[in-house]
Amino acid sequence: MGLISDLGVDGSGILAPQHKNRWAIEFNGLPGGGYPLRLQAITADRPKLEFEKIQLDRYNSRAYTPGKYTYQPINLTFEADIGGQVQLQLQAQLERQQQLIAPFPAPRLPAAAAGEDLKFALRMEMLDGDQALLEEWYMQGCYLENVDWGDLDYAASETVKIVCTISYDHATQLVTGFRSGARATGGA
Repeated sequence: MGLISDLGVDGSGILAPQHKNRWAIEFNGLPGGGYPLRLQAITADRPKLEFEKIQLDRYNSRAYTPGKYTYQPINLTFEADIGGQVQLQLQAQLERQQQLIAPFPAPRLPAAAAGEDLKFALRMEMLDGDQALLEEWYMQGCYLENVDWGDLDYAASETVKIVCTISYDHATQLVTGFRSGARATGGA
């Protein structure tokens, strides 16, 4: 009969896993601060990086090398609140993104607003069971690519969901609070 300490490939145990339901997200640079969005976020994608595949043909063979990279858009799902705070925050950002001419136009129509005027940043936190920070993702140059306000249904009794597709220019991962050797066996 095996003991819990016998688990794993070589009997050294199993490393403690991260959980999908222990996370939080912070919005920086949104009109109004983004706090209602933090409270009402229910699902989120993590950053996705993809490299262009470049084929190199040589004689009778092929080799491949990575080309330019692209960060794929992420989806964030929010529950709409009765006070409308989530909707107001998203609408304010959408209005800011649609404002093609600066707020105080000059006689000859100034250039469109700079990226810092219409984009925002995201910070995604991965937490452990004690709410200690394990990992952070910083996404810069974010903007709302698509907002799906959801559907309505007299036969359903679930909450209204708003799904946002967010594009971003760059993502950085910081691994901060990992405990080396943390085992799922509790140290048995």
